Order: sequence, then structure tokens, then C-alpha cells
Amino acid sequence: MKNTIKILFLVSISCLFLVSCLDRVGVPLRQETQKMVVEGLITNDPKFVSLKISLTTSFGNANSIEPLKGAYVEVRSSNSEVTVFRPVPDELGFYSPSNPQWAGKEGVSYSIFVALPDGRTFQSVAQKMPKAVVIESLDATFEERPSPGFRTFASFKDPVETENYYRWTAFGYHIRLSTGVPTGGTICCYRCWTLKRDVSTNLFSDLLVNGNTVKNRPVFLSPFYAIGNHLIEVQQFTISKDAFLFWSRYKDQQQRTGTIFDPLPATLTGNVVNTTNPEDVALGFFEVSGVSRKRVEANATTQLVLATNLSSSLYVPEGDCILAFPFSVYATENPSGW
Repeated sequence: MKNTIKILFLVSISCLFLVSCLDRVGVPLRQETQKMVVEGLITNDPKFVSLKISLTTSFGNANSIEPLKGAYVEVRSSNSEVTVFRPVPDELGFYSPSNPQWAGKEGVSYSIFVALPDGRTFQSVAQKMPKAVVIESLDATFEERPSPGFRTFASFKDPVETENYYRWTAFGYHIRLSTGVPTGGTICCYRCWTLKRDVSTNLFSDLLVNGNTVKNRPVFLSPFYAIGNHLIEVQQFTISKDAFLFWSRYKDQQQRTGTIFDPLPATLTGNVVNTTNPEDVALGFFEVSGVSRKRVEANATTQLVLATNLSSSLYVPEGDCILAFPFSVYATENPSGW
């Protein structure tokens, strides 16, 4: 009994000793300032002037952003013009010029100024708008493999006097089918135009072809599902070297496959910097480019066998065509602008 009491006494003393030796440790919490994210484009065409501003979410996670509506935005030019960009109603994070017909001018330099609600201000380095290199021809060729559609090729003459860099975007309308809606003994609403946008990063440098004609540069694939026309527009942006390098890094990040040969992951910091803290660099890029647009209309009239093979329920959903395919319009009329 006495031994048991001694043991309990020693255990109690040991516990008191351990408790008395514990010190409160203050763990510093990571409270990063939210990073600004800029997706900006100024061109010589009002249809290709766009600006979106966002903030990274908790702990500066660059992969999670939330659009920002309450910023003050100006685009400043080397000829002392200031254009205010205002929030676009019902499009959170997007800003557009007060004059919807405003566009940049070739040879003029532009920079962006942004004041955030938290008091921080950002500005980009001024960039001169390059002269747009015109698309001389646009050709669409049908190919069945690897996936059926009209492969579109652009040809243009590269200027000899300057170092040029290019980026392409494109969109097109093609026909899709549904089972339609019965109306008084007939079927309606079974054929519609559907929109396809190219979301890839298509870049080119004239390093090896300076001053020559670039022929048949692949720029778009309009997918084939049914007999009908394909309405295709390609935009050719003449961009700066800095923009080319940014988009090249972006493309590298998009092409990561999970192998040891992947490029090292990196945050895509851009060219918009905090005016009082040079280390606070916004993510994204403010691009100033010259743009040339061209359209081509391809006609799928000889692919009947292929179209028949694509007529299964996998490709032809039930009901109204527009309800089955978002952003579509009935094929009884051309899409707006065509």
C-alpha cells in the first residue's frame, strides 16, 4: 500500500513538472495580400478590346480567383489621351471603355492604370501597338481524321523590316441536328447553328521566316456533325515579344503531362506592377496588339456517308435543337453578323 502511494505521488509530481515546462508557442498565421489578376487586350478593332480584373482568393492561391467589380480603371496613351473603363453590367469583373467604339491606334503606346478598393494602385509598362499584319487568304479543307471537320489555314506576308510575333484565335458556326419538336404534322426546330471557339494557344515567331510569305498556317478546326455550311472567322494578332514570351510560358503550363520532362510549374506574373511596391506584380498580362480578321465559308455537301454515321442518338439529342446546344441559333437564319 505504501509503495502504491509513493508511486502515485511520484507520478503526480512528474505531471506537474511537465506541465510547468510547457511554454505557449505563437504560430505565425500566413496572411498574404490577395494578388490582382489582369486579363487585358487592347487592339485596333473595337470588337477586340476587353479587360477583366480579378483577385486571388485565400492565401494568394493563383488557381482560385474571384472577379472584382469595384476597381477604377484607366487606359493611358502616349498621345496624352486617357480612356476610362467602367464595369460591364451583369458581367462581374469585366470592364469596357465609356465609348463602345473606342479602339487603339497602331504606333501609339498604351498602359493600364488600376486603383483597387483596398487602396493599392497598379500600372503597366507602356507598350506600342504593332501594325496589324493582314491575313491574305484563308482556306478550309475537309479532313476526316483524327476527327472530322474543316481544317482552316491562314496565309500572310511577314514584314521584313520588323521582328514579328503572332497569336491566333478563331471561332465558327457549324450545323447540329436534334430530333426536333412535332408541330401540326411536321417537325420543326431540329437544325441549328452551334458555336465553336478555339481556346488553344497558337503562337508563331518570324525568326526563321522574316520577310517571307507564311503559307497555310493551321489556325482552326470546325467540327463536322451534319451536312451544311461552316462559317469561320480567324483573328490574327500581331503581338509584342513580351506578350509572345508570356503566352509561351502559359502554353508550357497548359501542356504539363505529369512526367519528369514537364516544365517546372511557375506563377504567370505579368507586366502590371504595384506603383508603390515593385514586388507586388499582378498575375496575367495586359496585351497591346494589332489584329487582322478574315472569314471563310466552307460547304459540307459531299460527306453524306459520314453524316449518316453521325446520326445516332449520341450526336442527335432529343427535342428542340437550341435547348440541346447552348449558344446556338436556328439554321433557318444565319447567326448575327453573318
